[in-house]
Amino acid sequence: MPDRAIHDGYYSGDLPTSGTITAAITSRLIHHAATRGVPLPDMLARVGWPSPRAPNPDARVPFELHWSVWRFIHEHGVPGDFGLTFGESFALDQLGVLGMLMSHSATVEEAVGQQARFQRLLLDAPFKVTRLEPEKLVIEHPPLPIATQLPHMIVAGLCFWVQLLRGLTREKVNALHVELPHEPLTDEDRYRATLGARPRFNARRILVELDRAWWHAPVRADPLGVEAYLRTRSTLLLRQLPARGGRLDQVREFIVGELHHGRQPTLTSAAKRLGTSTRTLQRGLRAATISYEVLLDETRRQLALDYLGDDRLTIGEVALVVGYSEPATFYRAFKRWMGVPPGVYRSRRASA
Repeated sequence: MPDRAIHDGYYSGDLPTSGTITAAITSRLIHHAATRGVPLPDMLARVGWPSPRAPNPDARVPFELHWSVWRFIHEHGVPGDFGLTFGESFALDQLGVLGMLMSHSATVEEAVGQQARFQRLLLDAPFKVTRLEPEKLVIEHPPLPIATQLPHMIVAGLCFWVQLLRGLTREKVNALHVELPHEPLTDEDRYRATLGARPRFNARRILVELDRAWWHAPVRADPLGVEAYLRTRSTLLLRQLPARGGRLDQVREFIVGELHHGRQPTLTSAAKRLGTSTRTLQRGLRAATISYEVLLDETRRQLALDYLGDDRLTIGEVALVVGYSEPATFYRAFKRWMGVPPGVYRSRRASA
């Protein structure tokens, strides 16, 4: 993502009232609130949430329900550092497959590009809030009325960005400057301990500024749990599949490995990995009466069926890890494979 692309502006509309957010985020917020003294039964009853846990990996909730959780938290009078502690609890692993793709990026710039591209895995209204200035990386949210109503939410949002950069770089990333549109909620030194700078309060903006050098910093994220999970599942699947014979099994293993890392497994890259030419690999596959495209499609199908049989990944994440950047394309492919959409398949399998 070139620098000039960052200067296209940022989200400047009103707070989105339509659309959804993944229920896992709301569930995590509810759990954190309960640990900080918010009465769980009252909170669940007020917002109409049936359980403190997300009902299934694909569950999403309306934005308004998520905001109502934040409203209840603010009305209940939680400790002043609630937004800070919730932001501090963020870890890259919580982003699931999106976090894995970001952790495989070369630089923070590339990782944030992945986050922007696939943010709809998390919520329906992606925000464009980053921009570059000559010496600073600026993260600025529009000064919406909700900011003064739900200040803990705003603080948590800024903490998310600082924690994200820390997780990606494994460095002590500190803000140069922070602005918040409300009074201090806790001791100002507490903000500095988390964000790296004392905020300017009662400001007209919601903003955090960081050294521009972080934008080009290399990503050195720790291995994520979802990556180990995918490696284990796919390794077991490969062992269970009938052997296709020498070169075909090698190609299939290559395809699985590339999909793991969010890369498109092309015929050319497969030939390079196997130390042969594209033409020679094509001839070998033809002799086995299969094309590379058919073998790729077959491998994607087998992986998708396996991942959908577990509740670790959402359907959107399954689409990504089997090589489809757009869910609609995956839905069409899955219906061609199985005759039903992936959600129907998953529901039937769970109830079987």
